[in-house]
Amino acid sequence: MTHSGDMLFRAFISYSHADASRAGWLHRAVESYRVPSRLVGKVTEIGIVPRRLVPIFKDREELPAAGDLSREIEQALLSSEFLIVIASPSAAASRWVNEEIRLFKQHRGEDRILVVIVAGEPGASATSDKVEAECFPEALRFKVGPDGKISDVPAEPIAADLRPEGDGERLAKLKVIAGLTGLKLDDLVQREAQRRSRRLTVVAAAASVLAVVMSTLTVVAIRSRNEAERQRAEADGLVEYMLTDLRSKLEPVGRLDVLDSVGDRALTYYSRQNPGSLDADALGRRARALLLVGEVANLQGNLEAALATYKQAAATTSEQLRRDPDNGQRIFDHAQSVYWIGYVAWQRGDIPTAREYFGQYLHYAERLAKLEQLKPEWEGELSNAHSALGVLELDDGRLPQALGYFQKAQLASERLREKSADKREQTYLIAQALAWKADVRRKMLDPSGALVDRMQEVKLYNEVLAADPKNSEIRQSLYLAWLRIAELHLEAGEPAKALKFADASFEALQALQRGDPSNSLWAEMAVKSANVRTEAQMMLADWRGAKGTNQWALQQAQQLLSTDASVMEWRSDCLMPARWREIAIAQALGDRAAARDKITAFERDFRVGTNPQSDEERLARVMVHLLSGANWSSSGNRARASADFTRARDLISGTTITDSRMIAAATYLKDKSELSALPNGSSMKSDYSLPQLFRT
Repeated sequence: MTHSGDMLFRAFISYSHADASRAGWLHRAVESYRVPSRLVGKVTEIGIVPRRLVPIFKDREELPAAGDLSREIEQALLSSEFLIVIASPSAAASRWVNEEIRLFKQHRGEDRILVVIVAGEPGASATSDKVEAECFPEALRFKVGPDGKISDVPAEPIAADLRPEGDGERLAKLKVIAGLTGLKLDDLVQREAQRRSRRLTVVAAAASVLAVVMSTLTVVAIRSRNEAERQRAEADGLVEYMLTDLRSKLEPVGRLDVLDSVGDRALTYYSRQNPGSLDADALGRRARALLLVGEVANLQGNLEAALATYKQAAATTSEQLRRDPDNGQRIFDHAQSVYWIGYVAWQRGDIPTAREYFGQYLHYAERLAKLEQLKPEWEGELSNAHSALGVLELDDGRLPQALGYFQKAQLASERLREKSADKREQTYLIAQALAWKADVRRKMLDPSGALVDRMQEVKLYNEVLAADPKNSEIRQSLYLAWLRIAELHLEAGEPAKALKFADASFEALQALQRGDPSNSLWAEMAVKSANVRTEAQMMLADWRGAKGTNQWALQQAQQLLSTDASVMEWRSDCLMPARWREIAIAQALGDRAAARDKITAFERDFRVGTNPQSDEERLARVMVHLLSGANWSSSGNRARASADFTRARDLISGTTITDSRMIAAATYLKDKSELSALPNGSSMKSDYSLPQLFRT
């Protein structure tokens, strides 16, 4: 089901606050549901069946005691394809639930209302002694006219039943899914049964390893005291295996669910023991289990949970290091803790906090590098630390410093590769350093140098994949490199070459995402790839193809932000770029009114005047001002066009230009308005073809 251009939400959940917990359950159940792959793309009476049913709107705030529905709630309601009513006596007594139903029926009709009964009895109000048990609000029980008035003609809503004597959670959820998609309930039930069977098979295979491990752990608690120490030593060895060898086998295939199980099981084992009885090695393993659980939460987009877990691990590793400051394992363990705390800060755009923790990480990496006995798993820390600080300098616009850090990272890895028997890890780190150097060169307006680095990066990934073809970490890095090469070709004015790499990246990342939909990093990369693919299609005047790719990017970006709105990059580098391209497509297709509506929505959602937090956000804001100016110009409103062009100029001239796209924007601006945004006497030029995107 493709939701139409003016529909922001798949569904709006209307509920009484007394039923908030059941509404929350349904909200999570529907948004997390993955339509079986064989049913995706099927055409029903509602439309094309999507893979995910997102986003779903659920108001969490108390409404005022008097007055009409708030404007925001009303807009969300009328921008939803379906209304889902949580029916109960509390809902029947709620004026707000009744008003939401009445308003939806008036404007959207009755055939897209789904009902989920959680308590009470439908139709009980027809009997005088059961009025209080009624669960259907008046507007649900009766038809509503075009004038919004509730008639006395009975309606016949069809409902799923969550009551104990009703459908149960699984069947009720599937009934709602069937209503939202137009699929037959029997098909969904059958596919769900098949999916559960396959899942049991997969989990059984993975769990067979863990079951052996955990059976030994359980023995620790029930063996006699005379055997306790020997059994505990054996169990600790198995936990070490889970956190090292088993983890190394699971990570390359990207199985977050099994990794999470490994971490949770290890933590469960340690939770059954007195912390005071744990020796230093056991506490270290517990900290590594916490970091593993945090990494999985991070990849699933739950930064709050990840950060809390990282801080808990850091408290342990810090104390361990204080007790034994020259122990390499203690240094390594604490280095991991501070790195991950810094990483979350970087994800949230908190550069000062990230710099503090990444600086600590470099300090511990340098201490490790000076040890005489350096374990293989510690060797990459110095390269990683230099790269982490290089990323911060890059984000902060300090390009020479960033290039210096990435060069140090590359040299550190090259030295280690020379003496390593297994060269895969160091080859990967060299490729990563080249990737970051390419990003810096791009910002230094050296696209040819950036392209050389990128092609060398791809060559190194292919070397590793030749020896380890199933390694998902290397594959995702290769697919990202293809994406960056596509961007460089776009900036060089070569859209056909750009589309070739963008297509390859987009299709490959979608395949990764299908393998693990909970991996938010893969989802983020897929959105960015879709945005670049959209732009290449626009450059080649394939506006219909661009619109389809853009709609996919918009939906996926909104879904990412629905999991954690605090991740700045998902907003600035995923959603905002998709939104400005959406405006350009509408304008190119000749629908200036729709383009104007989308410009207004962009300015509302992303507040004009807000300081951009990234280059992509700044570019998005500039592009929207230019598109708005072109829109006003085409309708003869020169004053408004001039105001928008002036805002674009101010945004461009308010920063150091490190992007050929921004140079192209400044050139376009001067051609259209004679406003100059480039530095005086500048000879900056760009091959990026902006006029091809701004067809009006």
